[in-house]
Amino acid sequence: MRNAINTKILISGLGSIGRRHLANLESLGFTDIAYHRSGKSTIESQLPDYPSFTDLDQALSEFNPSVVFVCGPSHLHMETALTSATHGAHLFIEKPLGSSLDGIAELEQISNDNGIKIMVGYMMRFHPLLQRIKELISSNKIGSLIHVRSQWGEYVPGWHPWEDYRETYAAKRSMGGGPANTLSHEIDMALWFIGEPASVKSLMNTASSLELETEHGVDILIKGNSGATANLHLDFYQQPPARTTEFVGTHGRISFDYYASRIEVFSPDQSEPVEVTDISESFERNNMFISEIEHLFECIERNTTPITSLAEGKAALEVSLKAIEG
Repeated sequence: MRNAINTKILISGLGSIGRRHLANLESLGFTDIAYHRSGKSTIESQLPDYPSFTDLDQALSEFNPSVVFVCGPSHLHMETALTSATHGAHLFIEKPLGSSLDGIAELEQISNDNGIKIMVGYMMRFHPLLQRIKELISSNKIGSLIHVRSQWGEYVPGWHPWEDYRETYAAKRSMGGGPANTLSHEIDMALWFIGEPASVKSLMNTASSLELETEHGVDILIKGNSGATANLHLDFYQQPPARTTEFVGTHGRISFDYYASRIEVFSPDQSEPVEVTDISESFERNNMFISEIEHLFECIERNTTPITSLAEGKAALEVSLKAIEG
């Protein structure tokens, strides 16, 4: 990427997502990188030999990064982001934006006053099939959008077999865990299609045998200001995993199967799809993460607002928190 060699990047948090961003940054030509981590990672793989700090203020003052990737536990996102923004760094903040709304207004003010670009890591907006669905709906392929129905269920003990799931951030309310926060990609996706939420309702499920401090699953109902609605099911117990979404319009329906990498478009008078897009042979999940990094640096260079901006991240978090409150 242009100017990659002159860009200093600090990665705060070196769990699985921090290491993914590290590898992708290197693949894009970024090599002036440093690490910040306040604790020991449960991942034992070797890290490239870059400067490493345990104190964030020291990392910011001595390394002086122009961009900080905030990849630690969810409940620490806002604290890390505020400290980094105060030092003038642009920010990539992993989703969710935080575990509460505390600090977001202050971060907004710092960003506006200092021209700081902030992107939240909702990489599903860079999925080629969701981008195609966005095009189809925008071109009135299924008429006006009425309803989005989505389910995403995975078995949380299988995420990181090398660690006890009960000790991970996903299992702990105090660390911003639970499916309503951790699986909030589907919330962001719904808001991308139906617009700003007017109301949110939820129903929690704790009936599984999982040992969690959070809900085990949650069903979320969102009514958008547009009048369209969304019905989202998110859970940590489903085996095998499932991740599907249907977009229902006044003149048809679009079905999206994430694991099959396939969309089907239906018209009102046809039982079989009138259009099928299958990218299962070519789709690489990591390309979404690379695309979001490329987008961030394009926004910094062109002085434009990222598609998954601070405002978008805040909107998704507000829905997550309302769902948790019930």
